[in-house]
Amino acid sequence: MATKPILNLSTLVERPVIEIDGKKYHMLSPEELSVVDTHRFALWGQHIQEFTADEAKGPELQSLIDELAAKVLVDVPADVFAKLSGVQRFSAVEVFTMLLLARKAELVGAIGKTLASQTIGGASSPASNASSGATRAGGSTKRR
Repeated sequence: MATKPILNLSTLVERPVIEIDGKKYHMLSPEELSVVDTHRFALWGQHIQEFTADEAKGPELQSLIDELAAKVLVDVPADVFAKLSGVQRFSAVEVFTMLLLARKAELVGAIGKTLASQTIGGASSPASNASSGATRAGGSTKRR
């Protein structure tokens, strides 16, 4: 039995803390997301990339960033949120995205450790003593 856990799960969620104008606020934790919300954040990330590539989508990009920042900055009062610039809101979204990716990397690592510790396939077959340069069985030995 393995003594070292391959994955650590906790039902107690610790929210990350950010500071705005010297005051601390909590952000959403990736641990709080449902499977559906995790997928939605991935889709929103794709939309951000698409909107960034198209200058005409600037207003849509800003609207999406504002919406996502509001979702991630769960503890920030509306008046404080209103003071944040677009770049500051985007920074909050990026930090949350990095936390989400770090969580996914942790899960991938746990899966990798599990797979690496398992024997893949059956027992190895013994090596053959036959030379790889042996004459083939059957057929003519006449040179062509």
